[in-house]
Amino acid sequence: MTINPFIMIREEWERTFDAIPDLIAILDGEHRVTRVNQAMADTLDVTPESCIGVPCFAAVHGSNCPPDFCPHSKLLKDGKEHSSEVYEENLGGYFIVTVSPIYDEKGKVMGSVHVARDITKRREMEDNLKIALSDKKNLIEELKRSNKELEQFAYMASHDLQEPLRMVTSFVKLLEKRYKGQLESDADEYIYYAVDGAERMQKLITDLLTYSRNTSKVEAFKLVNIESVLDKSILNLTVSIKENNARITYDALPTIMVDPSQFTQLFQNLLGNAIKFRAEDAPEIHVKAEDNGNEWIFQVIDNGIGIDSQHKDLIFEVFQRLYEKNEYPGTGIGLSMCKKIVERHNGDIWVESELGKGSKFCFTIPKSFE
Repeated sequence: MTINPFIMIREEWERTFDAIPDLIAILDGEHRVTRVNQAMADTLDVTPESCIGVPCFAAVHGSNCPPDFCPHSKLLKDGKEHSSEVYEENLGGYFIVTVSPIYDEKGKVMGSVHVARDITKRREMEDNLKIALSDKKNLIEELKRSNKELEQFAYMASHDLQEPLRMVTSFVKLLEKRYKGQLESDADEYIYYAVDGAERMQKLITDLLTYSRNTSKVEAFKLVNIESVLDKSILNLTVSIKENNARITYDALPTIMVDPSQFTQLFQNLLGNAIKFRAEDAPEIHVKAEDNGNEWIFQVIDNGIGIDSQHKDLIFEVFQRLYEKNEYPGTGIGLSMCKKIVERHNGDIWVESELGKGSKFCFTIPKSFE
C-alpha cells in the first residue's frame, strides 16, 4: 500500500492545530473565517465547519459589521501585526488577542491569523491580589505557586509540541529532498515555506523550553571564576565567531557566587547578539567588570549596528523583535532570558547604545551574593 506523504502531513498538522489550547481563527481579506481550531469552536459552542465563510464579527460579536477596535481591519490597512487585551462578551472573558498577517506570493496581505489567549483567570487573580494586599505573606506564597504552575505549564506544553512538530518537519524535508524540481513550480515554493515555517516553530519551542528551564530547573549558587564561565560561552560560540571573524577580549574578571549554567547562558546570549547584529567591520567585543562598592557592574561592549534609544527597554521583553526574521534570525527570547537570569541574581540589566555606534550591555550582581 502506498502512503501519500501529503495526506500524512496534513493529518498531523490538523491534529496539532486542534490540540492547541489557545483560540485560533484564520480570516481572509473580507473578514470571512476560513478555519478555526477546536478550542475556538468549543468556546463559541459550534462546530469548526459551521464557522467557515461566516464573518468573524458575526461569529464572535454577533454584529453586522466590524467593531471600531477590530484588529483585522487595522491589519488590512497597515499590514502590521496587532496585539491587545480585550474583553469578549460572547466568549465570556478577557483575552490577549494577537493578529498576524498572511501574505500571498507577491507579499500582499491576503488575510490574518487570530490567536486569542484566555487570561480571565489571570485577571481574576490580579483583582484578588489587590484585595489581599493587607496580607503580604499570603500574597507572596500565592504568587510563587502561580508562577511555578505557569512555568510548569509552559515547559510541558512546549515539550509535548516537539514530537508532532518534529514529525511534520521530517516529512516536509523528505518531500523537498525527493520531489524538488519534479513537481510544478508552485509546489517547490509551498514546500519551501512549509519547511521554513516548521523549522522556525521548532526553534521557538526549543527557546521556550530553555526559557522555562531557567526558572524551573535551576542550580544552586556556587563560587565561580567568571573568566572560566566566559571561556565556556566563547567555546560554545566557536562556529559563529569563526564565520564572522569576531574578536572577543576581556579584562580580569572576579570570582563570585552565581549559578554557573545560567551565567554561561547569559554571556552566550549577549556575545551571540553582539556577533549577530554586527556592522560592516568584523565584530570587536570586550567584556569587563567594575567594583562599584556593594555590587559588580559587568559590561559587554561591541562595535555593532547599535540600538535606537526608544527601544532600549522593549528589547528585554519576551518575543520582542526589532528586525524582520529575514534580516536577523531569532525568536526574540534571548535578551528576555538574560533579564530573567540577572533578576534571579538580584541584579539589574540595561543597554547603552546609539544607532550605528555599537552597544554596551550592562548588568549588576550584588556583592551580598559572594
